[in-house]
Amino acid sequence: MSVYKRYNGKRITSKHPAYSKARWWVLKRIRGHKTIHQVVPEARTKEEAELAERQLVRAVFEKAYKIIDTTTTFTDFVESTYRKYVEQNNVNKVAKNLYIRLLVSFFKNTKLTSITPQDCRDCRARLEKQANRRSKGGLSYSSINRIMSTASKIFSLACEEGILDRNPMQYVKALPEPPPRRRLLTEVQKEALWKELEADPLLYRLILLAVNMPLRRGQLLALDENVIDFENERVWVIGSKGRPPRAVPINATAASVLRAMIADKQLPFPITDFRKRWHPLLIRAGINKKGGTREENYHFHDLRTYFASELIRRNTNPLVVQNLFAHSDMSITNIYAGTEDELMLEAVKRLDKSNQIPVLSKPRLSQTATVSAGR
Repeated sequence: MSVYKRYNGKRITSKHPAYSKARWWVLKRIRGHKTIHQVVPEARTKEEAELAERQLVRAVFEKAYKIIDTTTTFTDFVESTYRKYVEQNNVNKVAKNLYIRLLVSFFKNTKLTSITPQDCRDCRARLEKQANRRSKGGLSYSSINRIMSTASKIFSLACEEGILDRNPMQYVKALPEPPPRRRLLTEVQKEALWKELEADPLLYRLILLAVNMPLRRGQLLALDENVIDFENERVWVIGSKGRPPRAVPINATAASVLRAMIADKQLPFPITDFRKRWHPLLIRAGINKKGGTREENYHFHDLRTYFASELIRRNTNPLVVQNLFAHSDMSITNIYAGTEDELMLEAVKRLDKSNQIPVLSKPRLSQTATVSAGR
């Protein structure tokens, strides 16, 4: 029997008292080794269940003989397949959902098989003109490349499912991205920052924790007394980008700040106007410019670079820095672990102290050069 009703895990007949509310199931063996065995909750009659059986068999046949499905639209595939992929594999689900929304707004109900490389380039051009809440211009090239990379992954999954025979994004080049902006403060800027922070004790404590702990702003603002273990010098922080909560070590400076905040009943941080306090402070310190662009200005997230660079300055093992940041790859850590110009200058000056290389007072001319000079 290819279709049957099942109740409480057992096959039943029409004589069973629960037959009317039991669900239809499909059990079909193809060529003796391929088995379709699944529930059809939408079926109300045997005829509907048999119709579902035929559709399932047809899907197996088309996949086995690589018959391309020409009816699946971009939106349908995203909702049925790619969203599951995001839930199972990606860590930054918030960003992926934003990319999905932008791509769906362009491709909409276009059939996957009809999307061409030029369509992808048109999508990219539209994103370049897309208004950005943080700037007057369009999206940055880096953001557009990430969005188009998501489109490429969607098409790759469609190829794996047998819907497409090639990825149209493979013919679309990435936009040239500008060099990464400078994220490190000079010694003068550091002094100016801490001087301005003296007028805002609560913000001062937040920044002091940020340069002593590898946490993002949201994680710092969410700290409370219950997640702090002073005895074992650990803090349990909420996960970020889909990751689970983790334990982060705290030094004496961070522990002192946290104890003072608990005594003053300032945890979680009672800051509701962070941007109104942080950006004007950077302008007063001469670090940011009034009306400066996102690429020109210094951001709170750049304090993670401050933290990493101080560790590197003290010759901390890069693997330790990677684990502190909970990065899956060292290449991500390298973005934060910048090197100051002073450290690079100090490194090359160490060669001046070496006596192993003789210094020649006057270069020796070759015989050929001597003859040429005599002529």
